[in-house]
Amino acid sequence: MTRAPAELRRLADLAAKALAGAGGPEGGDGVAVAVSGGADSLALLHALRVLSRPRRWDLAVLTVDHGLRPGSAADAAFVADHAKSLGLPARVLTLAPADLEAHQAAGPEGAARAARYAVLWPAAGDLGCRWLATGHTLDDQAETVLLQLLRGAGPDGLAGMAVRSGRLLRPLLSARRAETQACCGAVGLAWREDPTNAGDGPLRNRVRQRLLPLLEELRPGATRALARTAALAADERGWLDPLVAETLTATAGDPQALARLPVALARRVVREAARQAGEPVPDAAATDRILALPAD
Repeated sequence: MTRAPAELRRLADLAAKALAGAGGPEGGDGVAVAVSGGADSLALLHALRVLSRPRRWDLAVLTVDHGLRPGSAADAAFVADHAKSLGLPARVLTLAPADLEAHQAAGPEGAARAARYAVLWPAAGDLGCRWLATGHTLDDQAETVLLQLLRGAGPDGLAGMAVRSGRLLRPLLSARRAETQACCGAVGLAWREDPTNAGDGPLRNRVRQRLLPLLEELRPGATRALARTAALAADERGWLDPLVAETLTATAGDPQALARLPVALARRVVREAARQAGEPVPDAAATDRILALPAD
């Protein structure tokens, strides 16, 4: 068997370490890979193929045609053809306008994301896959931290994305976007570029094209530093979560006890109570209004 290129082996190693630390798939598990046709998700697919052989993972490929721009159907067909060439099952999922309208309160970008996952999870299950993997990179993590800062998020928001969120996996969070492109080049893959990513529309685009390059110019290594901030915040959240759960149990039904807590802990308790109740997690302003209720 031909030895994998060094660029691919590096990504596979990064993914393996990330998944081992997060408690990822076990031997024989099914893993659906969400592939858009871009360099990040294609590199993820090939990295997971390297890992799947000794681990006996069953891979499948899912791609979503949002139907929001010309060429999206061709991109989806490209992904399906590539999966077929690798001998992997693939499914093209096409969104209808109603799928996006159902989530319009989240804004255009949020609606597309919510609609995408709403079709990805059932399709993964249909293919016998317990896990869903996406190609988010360290660059995406840095962008997320900046977006959260601009929204005035607290420590939980600054924690950004996790390698594992339930059954959702992001194995390449420690890899740079340039590394995924180098991997595709080494493998001989001509990836697809989404032209909307180059536009000046969503705030994330402007953060990617203007703000991060400026920060790198002012402080080389800024992207990795931002991702490091996310990792530190995630560690703090992991340490606090058991305390929050214990405090929620101890203060349940006692608003005066909640009012006596340090405000930072009380905020976390309120947000955890909302999560456990299956309600939308309140933003910072709403959380503070809830904390003010006992005093009134």
